[in-house]
Amino acid sequence: MRLQLGVVALVAAACTASLSGQSLSAGMTAGLARFSAAQSEQTLTAIVQAHPRSWLTLSAIPSLVRLSDSGVAHGGLGDLPLVAAADHTFPGAWSPVIGAALTATLPTGNSSCGLGSGAAGFGLDGGVAVAPAERWQLSAGASHGLGGVGAQSTLSAPHATAVRLESAYSVTDRWTASLGFGADVGSSDSTQALSRVLGAGASYRFAGDLALTVDATRGLTTASPQWVLSVGFGTTFVGASPVNPTSTLRRLRTGFVSGVKRTRIANKAGTTSC
Repeated sequence: MRLQLGVVALVAAACTASLSGQSLSAGMTAGLARFSAAQSEQTLTAIVQAHPRSWLTLSAIPSLVRLSDSGVAHGGLGDLPLVAAADHTFPGAWSPVIGAALTATLPTGNSSCGLGSGAAGFGLDGGVAVAPAERWQLSAGASHGLGGVGAQSTLSAPHATAVRLESAYSVTDRWTASLGFGADVGSSDSTQALSRVLGAGASYRFAGDLALTVDATRGLTTASPQWVLSVGFGTTFVGASPVNPTSTLRRLRTGFVSGVKRTRIANKAGTTSC
């Protein structure tokens, strides 16, 4: 409970600092993923982000996770991703942007209950974006684990590369809508097949950087999550891409990085020590 209150206080302080012009931003996201009729995962994820340079951001992303499998449920603290991201915008037509992020995930979750990986993990995310028109942006990105499983999203197959193709359009100065297609490519382990999803999202900016986001995906294959939904509020969000701040698929993917694997839920949900 003290940890939960500390996370909320830290996020609130960062939001206040961000609104007052400081180089901190923060947000909270609540998410729900349905993998099957028997398996689901709920998350409450916070992000606190520092901006030491115009091209560099540093983030900490603590989360609380609740698993449900065949009527058995338990929850607790998930693993802790720490992210360093950099981006660069090139001059010229279409304002091309290139960016990359390195994630180190600390094993703060209870791995005996399926809430964490039990070991540190590392992952790399990269992407490019262009703006064919003033209000329209196209982006492509990919995420891949470099070592360990802690940096792997629950929504992707282990050892696969998660690829995203997205389009975002600013309907008004406050409303932004986005569509995306995500797919796992490459090799996976034998327990979880590759996934493909369609995603859609919307964000509404209240004042300054303070915004509300709603994101959802629908699975296209039997190996995909049936559906995923998240709602976020703050001045930054989990998965905020350095090349596409409105990335629906990256927000959802990062919101479910807790070290949990769907193939482990059935084995861990009923553990008496949980």
